[in-house]
Amino acid sequence: METFELTLHSKNRLISDLFAGELHTENFFDYNILNKDVYRQRAAELKEKEIDRSSLVSYLRSYHKRFNSPAAMKNIEKLSEADSVTVIAGQQAGLLTGPLYTIHKILSVIVFAKQQEQELNIPVVPVFWVAGEDHDFAEVNHVFVQKEKRIKKKAVSSRILTKTPVSSLTIDQKDCQKWIEEVFESFGETQYTEQLLQTVRHHLSKSETYTQFFEELIMDLFRHEGLIILNSADPQLRKLEKQWFQQIIKQSSSIAEALREQQNMMREQGYSPILEIPEGSASIFYHIGGERFLLQENNGVFEAGDTGQSFTTEELLKEAEEHPELFSNNVVSRPLMQEFLFPTLAFFAGPGEFTYWSELKGVFREAGMKMPPVLPRKSFSFLERSVETDINELGLQLSEVFDDGIEVLREGWLAGKKKCDISDLTENAKMEIETIHKKLREEALIVDKSLQPMLLKNKAFIDAQLDFLASNVEKQFLLQNEFSLNKFRRIETSLVPLGQPQERIWNIYYYFNKYGPDFLDNLMKLSYSFNNKHNIVRL
Repeated sequence: METFELTLHSKNRLISDLFAGELHTENFFDYNILNKDVYRQRAAELKEKEIDRSSLVSYLRSYHKRFNSPAAMKNIEKLSEADSVTVIAGQQAGLLTGPLYTIHKILSVIVFAKQQEQELNIPVVPVFWVAGEDHDFAEVNHVFVQKEKRIKKKAVSSRILTKTPVSSLTIDQKDCQKWIEEVFESFGETQYTEQLLQTVRHHLSKSETYTQFFEELIMDLFRHEGLIILNSADPQLRKLEKQWFQQIIKQSSSIAEALREQQNMMREQGYSPILEIPEGSASIFYHIGGERFLLQENNGVFEAGDTGQSFTTEELLKEAEEHPELFSNNVVSRPLMQEFLFPTLAFFAGPGEFTYWSELKGVFREAGMKMPPVLPRKSFSFLERSVETDINELGLQLSEVFDDGIEVLREGWLAGKKKCDISDLTENAKMEIETIHKKLREEALIVDKSLQPMLLKNKAFIDAQLDFLASNVEKQFLLQNEFSLNKFRRIETSLVPLGQPQERIWNIYYYFNKYGPDFLDNLMKLSYSFNNKHNIVRL
């Protein structure tokens, strides 16, 4: 296993402009990550920040007991030290850890934390924020598998019709185990399959919810790295958060206005905000009967969706004090809550997250804080040897595969193989025949005008026969080149499945099953930089 970097065209203009030095960074972020002293500056400022480290450490220590991870416990204790800081990323709890980019985020925080601990000579702890309060189960209830040479979504059978947070959804052990076995069957049996299945089954048996299952797997995979996880939906965490929920309630109007002003500024500078927050949103959810509803504020009265339940400001503040477990964050308040709780040296974001964090500078200011440095997470593609051979034999460049796409490359390759364009010849033949056929129709109509339907049907039949001829010639041409076209299919399936980056479709357990359970350990040993380049990992 080895890695090298590629510079690819980014679809995120904010990120592209940042690394090209063309972004007015001060308008969007409190720190410029291109400044070499930015993390030293941030660490110095965090020394002055008030953090309830004792309560945080006590909570994390209790939560991590079930994982039996000495490395994690050691890092939790580091957070007691006044100069310790954290590096954070977050994601929903996907089945079998979800798409590859979840692993890439975790790798990013772990590697960066190690680098900064050496650079700054202070404790730097990696943290992964599990977004357990999200309720869109359809986003996380599946993995993609390859079946009969087609990519298909493989979802668990549970149907969830309510807005229940994923962290509260109970696993059907029997159905989930069957699902796991079918997923591994799609991978194909190898010398590693049975061991992997035993490990996954073990962690499933210890889990009552989908979020717990995710956490069990993640903490096992990164057991030597000291990773700390935080389940944002844990009721015990709410006790630490209640004063911050109260602050957000008090400032709900000014936070919403700060968001609107920032988004308007972005538009004026030619960027497109992605957060769509309803007018009057209080930026927090209230839970009723196991479901969560976004609070709407209107003249000091907070309404919980269309439930008919409402609170005055004073009543809602009292509810947050007495029942903090009934509150949760939305996309605006979650970054604030993270910053309230942790001394954050840096936050790693996916492309979409990077954009919406750029919309929150004014929100952080209203809350009396600076936004931490925000970095794009590492992006990877795993390049299997057979796929690299296909690329070389077709005479393609790896960067072309990502930037141009397989369909464009395949059509260009086929065009170079064709001695003539049968489609153009067919269309020319149709036009020439139409000229002759038109004269025939005109003469026939002189004899009998009732012949017109038959004449038009005859012309359509001739055109159809020409299309049939062209179709069969094209089919024969493709059959003659089937060997090479299969190479294009293999490249597409591996690197850009369904036209998407590999990391958005495939799951890490495919690679464990093929290359062994030490695949991730070997990946962690490679050298990485944080320069927004794409890492190719040659297998």
